[in-house]
Amino acid sequence: MTLKKLEELAVTARLGLTESERKMFPEQISRILACAQVLQSIDTKGVVPTIYPMEQAGVLREDKVVSSLDKVVALANGPEVADGYFRVPRIIEED
Repeated sequence: MTLKKLEELAVTARLGLTESERKMFPEQISRILACAQVLQSIDTKGVVPTIYPMEQAGVLREDKVVSSLDKVVALANGPEVADGYFRVPRIIEED
C-alpha cells in the first residue's frame, strides 16, 4: 500500500494519523493484504459454509421474566435528567 492510498483511506475513515503511523502503516497493511490474498487462493469448493467453526449446544440460558429497575433508580445515576429522560449533548448538527 502506498502512502497516498493510506492517506486517502484515513480521510475516508476519518482517522488522524501521526507521522510515525504514516511511516509504519503502509508496510503493515501490505502484509495483511498479502495474507488475505493467500487465503483467497485456497480452494474451498465442497466446503460447507458455517457461522461457527465448532458445534455449540446449550450455550444460551432460558429466558426468564424479571422486573426491571424502577425509572427513578435508573435515572439517579445520570449526570443530568430532564422530563424523565437522560439529557445528553447534541452530537449531530443540523444545517
